Amino acid sequence: MTENPTAESPFGASAPQDPFQAAKASALKAAEELRAAAAQKASEFRSAAEARAQQIRSSAEQKATDIKEKAGEFADNTLNEARVRFEDLRAEAEKFAREKPLQALLTAFGIGFVVGAIVRR
Repeated sequence: MTENPTAESPFGASAPQDPFQAAKASALKAAEELRAAAAQKASEFRSAAEARAQQIRSSAEQKATDIKEKAGEFADNTLNEARVRFEDLRAEAEKFAREKPLQALLTAFGIGFVVGAIVRR
């Protein structure tokens, strides 16, 4: 009893003619499945990366807005403090000039003389 390669197998299907072709077809199918899985994973990774980038971008924008607001508040507070100090110094200078006019006049003359000498150079 010789077996014929084209004869049907006991399971009802015909036997493959070339085992190399069957292995090649199986390898091609596996490679295609792997390629499809890799493409899907790459797409999922790209989506996750885009979502994370959007989260980081929105977080950075929020922090920048917070810093800008804090800087504005700091500038306003500093300006108000400078105005208060200037007003205190002006009031103190005015009080000094009223109490000791001659000393205030000589001090102003001395300061003017020194500033003039510096500017002339």
